[in-house]
Amino acid sequence: MAHLEKQPLLGGDAATRFPIRVTAAILNKTINIEEWFMQNGSRLPNGETEARLILNQLRKGVNLSETTSCGRVLDAVAALLGICYERSYEGEPAMKLESVAGRGADKLPVKPIIKGNTLETTDLLKTIFENIGIVSVADLAYFAHAYLARGLASLAIEKAHEAGVAAVGFSGGVACNCILSKIIREEIEAAGLHFLVHETIPPGDGGVSLGQAAVGGFWSF
Repeated sequence: MAHLEKQPLLGGDAATRFPIRVTAAILNKTINIEEWFMQNGSRLPNGETEARLILNQLRKGVNLSETTSCGRVLDAVAALLGICYERSYEGEPAMKLESVAGRGADKLPVKPIIKGNTLETTDLLKTIFENIGIVSVADLAYFAHAYLARGLASLAIEKAHEAGVAAVGFSGGVACNCILSKIIREEIEAAGLHFLVHETIPPGDGGVSLGQAAVGGFWSF
């Protein structure tokens, strides 16, 4: 089974509402973030006091869960690039990141790093961090999409060939992202495979809800 690298989720619900927490937790795995995080402490509800507490939690590994969610990685990039620091509605950071990426171009010749069945995402955040102020925000936003899409497509193509199947499907809430879908489609079809996407039933929670209603309908008789 292929998946994204497991990433620390600092503070559960707080991390999904304030994605800079996720950004900090990911970057902390590979670089010293203290100066950068304290400079951005104002992005947190309780400012520098909260930033110091989070740094202490990261040092001690306290209150950390793990996630392989593609949405959380996109949220972390949105906060890192200063596009969205607080989610006030479902999918806000990722959608705003996609909007900015739509004005960007493929400027960073960095190939996705895949280890076994896992697409590494720590290096994605690190590369973006190191290129802030060098590469435009729009191009870095596009790079994040291209990295994820090509990495996921590569894993899917490999697994499809191993299983002897001729089609690859793209689902989940992240499948609403047009840039990801477009790049993945190009990669899948270039490999001679069929690309399947949602048309009638929505990806993500909408499709899950419909499935739950269908199952519930069977059990009602």
